[in-house]
Amino acid sequence: MIRAVPLFLLLAVAGCARDALPEPTNPTEAGCRSEARSAPEVREMFQRMPPPNNLTAYDRAQAEMAAVERRAYARCLRAQGLAPRGGVEPVQPLR
Repeated sequence: MIRAVPLFLLLAVAGCARDALPEPTNPTEAGCRSEARSAPEVREMFQRMPPPNNLTAYDRAQAEMAAVERRAYARCLRAQGLAPRGGVEPVQPLR
């Protein structure tokens, strides 16, 4: 029973995580999605992530990394001749 509690907490936290990018509907979007996740600026942000025990800084860094990832995804879609879905840029959190 004691082992079930940490596993449940881990699954609950993982379930709350949201994906910054939409699900791909074609191979080009899938390629752009993987390209955005491995973009140099995304990797750099990942390297500078604060520890998860500092929730305020960690949440802010995750939001910034999601924004960087979305920009890299949109840049790839434009390079492929596809407009990104939506038409309104997501609201950026205040710093």
